[in-house]
Amino acid sequence: MSVTEQAELSPRILIIADDLTGGNACGALFAEAGLRTMTVTGADAESSLSAALDDCDVIVVNANSRHLPPAEAAAITASIVAAAGEVDLLACRIDTTLRGNVGATAEAALRARASLTSTARAGVGSAPTRVLGLCVPAFPSSGRVTVGGRQLLNGHLLEDTELAHDVRSPMTTSEVATILSDGTELACHTIDISTVLAGPTAIRAEVLTGIASGVDVIVADALTLDHIDRITAVIADLTREAAEGGVERLDWVAIDPGPGSLSLARAFLPARNRSILLGVSGSATEITRTQLAALAEDPDFHVMRAELDAEGLPDVEATVRAVCAAASARAIVIATVLDADDLRELTAEHSELIPRRLAMITAEVLETVDVAGLYTTGGDVTAAVLSGLDALGMEIDTEIVPLAVGGRIAGGRAAGLPIVTKGGLIGEAGTAALCFDHLDHAARSRG
Repeated sequence: MSVTEQAELSPRILIIADDLTGGNACGALFAEAGLRTMTVTGADAESSLSAALDDCDVIVVNANSRHLPPAEAAAITASIVAAAGEVDLLACRIDTTLRGNVGATAEAALRARASLTSTARAGVGSAPTRVLGLCVPAFPSSGRVTVGGRQLLNGHLLEDTELAHDVRSPMTTSEVATILSDGTELACHTIDISTVLAGPTAIRAEVLTGIASGVDVIVADALTLDHIDRITAVIADLTREAAEGGVERLDWVAIDPGPGSLSLARAFLPARNRSILLGVSGSATEITRTQLAALAEDPDFHVMRAELDAEGLPDVEATVRAVCAAASARAIVIATVLDADDLRELTAEHSELIPRRLAMITAEVLETVDVAGLYTTGGDVTAAVLSGLDALGMEIDTEIVPLAVGGRIAGGRAAGLPIVTKGGLIGEAGTAALCFDHLDHAARSRG
């Protein structure tokens, strides 16, 4: 079963880590996202893989291969893939600074995955499957970002840091594609940060260019988690389209330290039968931006900008896809303005259209994702959202802080849904978090 065919079943995600501490750190990301995760290690790990994958969503295997001879590291990786059998997502967990057998293990995983996929589909009459690697090595929270196809550590090229003198794996280059191709036959296509910043259409065009040129691995720049999510959302869309087209299926192996793998899992496996809290912010005030920044520091929250169309208005379809891709988070907040760089002069027409678009996005998300509670900030946005849900109004329960009110939607398509509304100029840095705490309690009480 491919990731595109995974629906309501528990996912089977296999992560092969090159060392124990890195594998545990990667597993923690998946566990915090609500996926049942286990790390296995030792000589008997391969024999227990199938049973472990039946019991958990994510299995992280410590291959302890970072400093082995490349051929040995590759052989271990291939044997783990074979022992696990069919999984919904395969990931190679690599070092954040790209030390060790990055290319050798990635190539082994790709070839082993392709062999398994070919065998599984032999004789069933389905379209052939092409296995590709997606390498997004950025780990923004740890100071590792990728720019121009080069990995940076706290703003410095790897070869310009103490890693150049690493006893076991001295770093002589920061070029991700070069590291992947060293000693392998892997061909790479790199998506530059300018393309990532340009948005889904530009990313899609570059991915298709890479696929058409026959590469093995798509490498992508990223500075933030939002950039990573943009990339994996496009990958997921293209993969679903390929499956529906029936000409050539696409299957992806994640090659990264953890954030990219988790984002890819979220993009492919959004249906977890797990409810989320949804926030919608149309306020551009400084206090709202401060509150959103505070929420973004909480790992349970995914705070994202609304995707924009050519006119600079919230793009309904693209934003809903981005929300679905992040739907394993406990709370998702869609905002039109996250920092001062997002501020711009609006025409009167755009000022009216933005709340309507946010309302349309909210209604679509509620139709697509199990939403347990709704948070809105900004009076125009709140009014538009309630109208878009055909609500009669709001049944008031309590005032959380002055001018921030909790209650339930009355009437319409979301009748009874817990809701918290707050003015854009209301509160302090932690007020939005207080509102979500109330919303979470109300949602759990509702059952």
